[in-house]
Amino acid sequence: MFTSTAVLAADLDYYRDVYPFLKANCISCHNKTTTKADLNMETPELMIKGGESGPAIIPGKGSESLIVTASLHTKDMEMPPPNNKSGAVNLIPEQIATLQAWIDQGAKGSVMVERAVVLQAFSASIDPIYSVAMTKDGRYVACGRSNHIYVYDMATRQFVAQISDPAEKNGAAHRALVQSLSFSPDGTRLASGSFREVKIWKLAEGKPMASAAKTSSAPASADLIKKIATAGKVTVLSSAMSADGKQVVTGCEDGSVRVWDAATAKPVIELRGSVAAAKKMAELDWVIAAQTLEQAFQKSEITRIEAQDKALDILLGKAKEAIVAMNKVLPEKQKAVPPTTEAKTTAQKAVDEVAAKIKALPGGKPDAALEKELKAAQEKLITAKMTEVSALAAVSATQSNVKDAEDDLKRITDSKAVNAKVVAAANAAIAAAKTVQDKATADLAAAKLALTKTTAKPIAVSFSADALRVASMFDDGSLRVWGTATGTPIEESAGSAAAITTITSAPDGSFVASKSITQSAGTSKQWALERKIDQKGLFADRVNAVRFSPDGKTLATGGGELSRSGDIIFFDVATGKATQTWKEKHADTVLCLDYSPDGKRLASGGADKIARVTDSATGKQLNLFEGHTHHVMGVAFRSDGRVLATAGAEGTVVTWDMIIGERKRKIEGWTKEVTSLQFIGATNQIVTSAGDNRIRIVTDDGTEVRAMANLPDYMQAAVSAPNGSAIIGGGEDSILRVWDGAGKELVAFGAK
Repeated sequence: MFTSTAVLAADLDYYRDVYPFLKANCISCHNKTTTKADLNMETPELMIKGGESGPAIIPGKGSESLIVTASLHTKDMEMPPPNNKSGAVNLIPEQIATLQAWIDQGAKGSVMVERAVVLQAFSASIDPIYSVAMTKDGRYVACGRSNHIYVYDMATRQFVAQISDPAEKNGAAHRALVQSLSFSPDGTRLASGSFREVKIWKLAEGKPMASAAKTSSAPASADLIKKIATAGKVTVLSSAMSADGKQVVTGCEDGSVRVWDAATAKPVIELRGSVAAAKKMAELDWVIAAQTLEQAFQKSEITRIEAQDKALDILLGKAKEAIVAMNKVLPEKQKAVPPTTEAKTTAQKAVDEVAAKIKALPGGKPDAALEKELKAAQEKLITAKMTEVSALAAVSATQSNVKDAEDDLKRITDSKAVNAKVVAAANAAIAAAKTVQDKATADLAAAKLALTKTTAKPIAVSFSADALRVASMFDDGSLRVWGTATGTPIEESAGSAAAITTITSAPDGSFVASKSITQSAGTSKQWALERKIDQKGLFADRVNAVRFSPDGKTLATGGGELSRSGDIIFFDVATGKATQTWKEKHADTVLCLDYSPDGKRLASGGADKIARVTDSATGKQLNLFEGHTHHVMGVAFRSDGRVLATAGAEGTVVTWDMIIGERKRKIEGWTKEVTSLQFIGATNQIVTSAGDNRIRIVTDDGTEVRAMANLPDYMQAAVSAPNGSAIIGGGEDSILRVWDGAGKELVAFGAK
C-alpha cells in the first residue's frame, strides 16, 4: 500500500537496501543468540524458515508476509514492540515499501560487501582508562588512555614512558581505544588489544646519554653535615644536595645511604640493599603468604572433615542401634516360624483326609456335608500358609535390616577411615607448610638483618636531576640506584670495570698518576613495537582481553562479534602465529581471561553471562559456571589454583571452588558493575574496581578488607602489587591513582 512504482521497478539488493533497517530495528531481538519467538532474521533463508508463527516471509507475496503485516501493526501484531530494551523503532513507510517490494521480487539473498571501518580521530576529552596492568614484580604499571599507552615506575612513583607506534599519529599506540593490557611474566613484553588488532611491545635497556651534558650533585655544606651527623648519630662519608636544595643525601660509615630534609636535618628515608636482595626478599614474602594460604586451606579441609565425621558418627550410632535392635527381635521372629509351618502341615493333612474320603465314595461324588468340610479345611490351609509366609517374611525383613545396617556400618567406618587419612594428610601438609614458612620467615629476618650490617662503604652519592633517584658508589666497586619515594633498589652494576690509569707531568718535573673507573646504572627503559597482529578477518571486533601464559610463550586473546560469538585465539609469542582458535567458545563476546598458575587451564568470561574453564592444551571444557545475571567482566585464579573469582556487571563477585567445581560464595555490596578483579599476591584477598566509584578489597569468602570510596568517577580497572603494598586503579576520569596497603592515596597521575 506504500509501494511506489519506482521502488517496484528497482532491482533491490538485500544487504544494500533491506538489511540496514532490519539490523537496526529487528535483528537485535531476532538473531543467532537472541532468537525471540524462535525467529532468526539475519538472512532471507532464515526468515523463510520462520519461527513459532510460521514463515516470516513468503517469496513473491509481500503483502501476505508476516514481517510486513507485523511492521504495519495489523492482525494484532506490533513489531517492534513499544518500549523495547533494544531501542528499536517502527519502520517508516518507505522502509516497509522497500521490504514488501523486495519480497515481491522473490526475497532473493545477496552477498554482503565488507565495509571498511574508518576510525576518526578522538576528541581530546575522550581519554578513559579502560585497562591497567602491572609487572609480576610490582615495579611497572601500564594503563591505556584513549588510544595511548602510558607506563609508570612504582619504585620512583613517576611517569617513565609513553609507548607509541610510529605508524600512528600523535604518539598513539593504536588507532582505536586500548581495551586490554597484559605484561609477560618476566616483564619484558607488554601486549595491548584494540579494535581488530593486538600489538606486542618489547622492553629494551636504554644506553647512557654520552653526548648529553653531565652534572654532579654539589656536596652539602660542612655545617649541614655536622648538623645531620649530630642529629642522626651517624658518620658521614659522602654527601650531595638535590638540585632544588631541599634535600641532602649522605653516604654513611654504617653502609647506609640516607636522605634528609635540608631545612630541618630530619631523616626522610634510609636506603639499603641491592636489587638481588630485594628480589630475594620479595620471593620470601611470596613463600610466606603462599604457605599461610596453604595452611588455611588445609585447616578448612580438616574443619570440613570433622563436620562430616560428626554427621557420620550420628549415622554410625543409628546403624549400631539398628543392628542391636534387629538382632534382639530376630530370635523371636525365627521362633514364630515353626508353629506356623506345623499349623500349615496340619491344615494340609486335614485337606488331604477329606479329599481321600471323597475319593472313596462311589463315583467320587461328595455329599453336602463333605463338601462343606473340604471347603472349611481348604480355608484353614490358606490361612495357615499366609501365616507361615508372614512369619518367614518377618524373619527375612529383620535379617535384611541387619544386613543393611551392617553394610551402613562398614560404609560409614570406611568413610571415617578415608577421612582419617585425609585429616592425617592435611595435618602433614600443615606441618610441611609451617616448616617452609618458618624457614622463609627466618631467612627473611636474616636478609633484613644483613642489610643493616653492610660492610661496603658509600664513598660517593648523588641525586638524579629530578631527585626521584639516588645513586651511590661503594668502595667494593658496586654502583646502586634507589627510588627515593619508596627506598626500592632499582638498578645496580658490579665493580668489575678495569681502572684506567693516566699519568700527568708538572712543569717542575714531577708526575701524578691517577686511576678512574666509569660505570653506568639507572638508564631509561625503551619500549618498541615488536609485533602487530591484525590479519584481515582474524579479529571480528574489539580485542577485550589479552593474557600471557605463565611461561610467557603463548598469548591468549579474547573478543568476538557482539551478540553473536565469543572467540579465543592463541598466538606463539616468538613468531606471532596463531596456534589455536576457539571459535564461539562463548555465545557472546569474550570480555576477560586468566590462566591458572600452572598454565593448564584458561578461564574466560563473556557477555553471555557465563564463565568457563577450559583445558588450554585440548580446548576441552572443564567447568561451566552460571552464577551471574549480567556480563562477566573479570576472571581471576587464586595463586594455588583452588579458587576462581568472577566479576559480574550485575554488581556481584562470585568465588568458585575449583576442586569440586561448585560455587563457594556470592559476594555482594556493589551498587553497579564490578568491572575488574585480581587476587592480591599469594593471598585470598581480591582487589576489585566498580562503577560505583570504589576500589574495594574483599576476601574470597566475602569479608571486606577495605574500600577506597567516593572516587570522582566510574572505575574501570584495578591491580595490586604482589605484597599488597600498592593498589592502582583507573577509570573514566583518566586519572591513575596509587594507594598504599592501608588505603592512603600516594600519588595520582593525569594524562601526559
